[in-house]
Amino acid sequence: MSYLVFIVSVGLLALLGAGGPLHRDTWLEALDRRIDAIEVGVWVSLSMRIFAPLFMAGIALTVTQLFLGDLAQALIGVLLLYFSWGRGDYPTELQRFLARARVGDSVGAGAFLDLSNSEPTATAAWETEALAHFTYRGYARWFPPVLYFCLLGPFAAAAYRLVVLANARSGGRFDDAQNLLEWLPSRLVILTFAVLGDFDSTRRLVTANEVDGEVSVKALLAEGVERAWHLDESELQGVDKTIAAVETAAKAINRSCAVWVILISLAALL
Repeated sequence: MSYLVFIVSVGLLALLGAGGPLHRDTWLEALDRRIDAIEVGVWVSLSMRIFAPLFMAGIALTVTQLFLGDLAQALIGVLLLYFSWGRGDYPTELQRFLARARVGDSVGAGAFLDLSNSEPTATAAWETEALAHFTYRGYARWFPPVLYFCLLGPFAAAAYRLVVLANARSGGRFDDAQNLLEWLPSRLVILTFAVLGDFDSTRRLVTANEVDGEVSVKALLAEGVERAWHLDESELQGVDKTIAAVETAAKAINRSCAVWVILISLAALL
């Protein structure tokens, strides 16, 4: 049943992409305002933002089971896993970025990136950020939900996405919780890069940073791509080389997705 839920949800993501009613998160803003009005601690506040929606999902599961029986578990599981996928149209944004970059439109290309920590007058800022941005976007939309779904079920996958959404809406207030949840999936993705690319170099990256809290997940994943496919960071200043690096990252993410799907399928057959 869990494998069927996984395949159906992944298929829906491939066919429909992100978006739709399940990805309209405006209803969470009303919940945020109510919780903020209580003025509780960080961890209590985060727990309320997670457990309130999951409690409603549990009620929906219980009610649906009265009519559909065991089929309700699969239906709610598909909906929860689909909810847990990352927001935004990553493939389209990636192609639009590459199209703008190829014609030298640095302003248009930079609009797709998070340049909040870069100097606004730095003309090459979008070039140095591109690899890290699209590697992380590709990772965050798919891999952590899949891992937590496989380990703990659809409610855990949805809980991860609720933490990410709450952290984004609060301006990073729950960074510690998100970093904690992303520790394991990010390392497993790095190991997947190692299998697909230069194993020795990339494996050492995971070992060297496994207890280093100062290294962000975005930076770690970008360095994983650089090491696995021998991208020289000093060469990422030219437009053509930056485009090649981003395309390499996109291929790495797609191939890693394929590896994970194959492994999950094999595990389901055993």
